[in-house]
Amino acid sequence: MKKTFLTLTTLALISSATGVEAASTTLILTDNVNIRTAATTSAPVITTLKKGTTVTAVKKTGSWYEIRHQSKKAFITAAYVKAVPAKPTTSTTYITNTSAVNVREKATTTSKSLGKLAKNVSLTVKKKTGDWYEIQYNNKSAYVHTTLVTAKTSTVATGSKPAATTPVTLPVSTAVKAVDTSKQYEVNAKEGLNARLSASATASIYKTLAHKTVLKVTGAVDSWYQVQLDGKNVYVASNYVLATTKEAPTAPGVSVTPVDQTKTYTVNAPTGLNVRTAPSTASTVFTQLAHGSTVQVSGETTGTSAGWYQIKIGTAYYYVAKSYITTGSVTAPVTPPKPTIPASDIMEKAISIGQQYLGTPYVWGSSSPVNGGFDCSGFINYALNTSGYKVARTNVNGYWNNDGYLGQKLSKLRQPVRGDIIFFENTYAAGPTHIGIMLNNDQFIHANTPSLGISRLSERYWTQKLLGFKAL
Repeated sequence: MKKTFLTLTTLALISSATGVEAASTTLILTDNVNIRTAATTSAPVITTLKKGTTVTAVKKTGSWYEIRHQSKKAFITAAYVKAVPAKPTTSTTYITNTSAVNVREKATTTSKSLGKLAKNVSLTVKKKTGDWYEIQYNNKSAYVHTTLVTAKTSTVATGSKPAATTPVTLPVSTAVKAVDTSKQYEVNAKEGLNARLSASATASIYKTLAHKTVLKVTGAVDSWYQVQLDGKNVYVASNYVLATTKEAPTAPGVSVTPVDQTKTYTVNAPTGLNVRTAPSTASTVFTQLAHGSTVQVSGETTGTSAGWYQIKIGTAYYYVAKSYITTGSVTAPVTPPKPTIPASDIMEKAISIGQQYLGTPYVWGSSSPVNGGFDCSGFINYALNTSGYKVARTNVNGYWNNDGYLGQKLSKLRQPVRGDIIFFENTYAAGPTHIGIMLNNDQFIHANTPSLGISRLSERYWTQKLLGFKAL
């Protein structure tokens, strides 16, 4: 190594100790260098380190660095070392990116909500588990979905401390505002409206709702409506929702007289009967009832609006033309819009059962009317089993992809016939997600929000979602 000649000035510097700029400094040797037992060239040499070796200095004393060698104090001259710039460290802060963020007991959307957080609340994240962050909430572990939180990474200067975050101990957020309960809210989006897990366009989609679906709106969050769906709070963009005055038991300007409630009122319309929001052919069609189905008639219109029955579907009131309703049973055969052959005995029974339950509420996970209603696959399960075709309970994906259920898959290019079981995909999630029974080559009966009803395959929304058919 190079020889070092110390002058009196240098010796004077040795006697003055200065702290290293940071708590420790990483050094790289620019030549082969002796390390010694003391900060002087006359001290015994412990060993010689090769050029390029990296060491960590504890402190600097004059022109010498104090290091550790085999856990013992050692010294190295500063003349043949170069300090390695410390790598910047990063710090991540976690902040809620929307209002009314659910804090859950477990990492699942079905878990109990422990409270809600407002927007821009800093979280103390313990770890990430799948799509969930485990946080500290009211002195115990809880979970929030990652889509509701923005993780911001920042550079922290050497020697400085990362920005501290305060554990969340906030009460339930008041960000959800009340809405006008005198209004009826329905989807106003012909392509369908996404219901999301939080009030954010980047949040996960829970389900896609069809055009004119009536919503149970429980509040407003910024430009979003909070909607109760399948027992959950989900969110839809308010600019795709139409708010109108609810149809009261007696619509404004409409006089209704009581009817005999002991009679059975049956649809007598071979091509189906439109259910309207007001006693007028110019009013909006809410759904369509099949020939032979029974209805709950609450009154008959009189005066200028005479000629209509007021009926109840779920908790709301609608109107059907009186001339297409008869008391008692209907014996005339069903005549579909286009000639079709009758379905198998099993499917005719299943269709008949479905028509009896038209207007029954949509209830997530239910396959029996004793639970208050059905979901789509639950309706198929109930109708088939009650008709004598025994089939296990599974979801739409199971009914479609397992050929042991409901027979072989049939192409969506096939001309549908009465009794076909129709499948749809990508309605509220990827893959097979919705199911119904064809009444003819266009209409199908299915359990859909808000209730069991009849839709048309020719509607653009359903045409785009069509997956295929099965036939027993």
